Amino acid sequence: MGKRKNQEYKDAYELYCNSNLQKGEIAHVVGVSPQQLGKWIKENDWDLDKSANETTVPKLIRQYYQNLALINKNANEEKRPLTNAETDQIIKITNAINALRKRYNLSNYHSILKEFAEWLMQVNVDHAKLLAPDMFDFLQHKAKELRNDS
Repeated sequence: MGKRKNQEYKDAYELYCNSNLQKGEIAHVVGVSPQQLGKWIKENDWDLDKSANETTVPKLIRQYYQNLALINKNANEEKRPLTNAETDQIIKITNAINALRKRYNLSNYHSILKEFAEWLMQVNVDHAKLLAPDMFDFLQHKAKELRNDS
């Protein structure tokens, strides 16, 4: 693939996976034929990548809560207690929600601290060196705090 085609490919991929543009619009913006774009999408399974980009922790948690509501709704409509299988599902879903929240939160703390440290290194290296141990201690404290919530 030539340098120009390679850039068109990259641009098309980014737009396809990270925007709400239609395939025809993407092809037009990038400057390739709709057939070429369709070929790239199919051969490289861009639909899977697009789906992965759209799947966020908050969306997963929302889906889990919808599943919990459906389990409870079915039991209520049938005016019966939860079955053992339903109770097991509720426990598994609740554990999954808690695990996602904890990983998500600790990951957020780390990402923000990392971004701040990189910025501070450009602004004032001495301050960055002074704060680095405290930032690491803070991250350890948050990890312990999140573990204790379980």
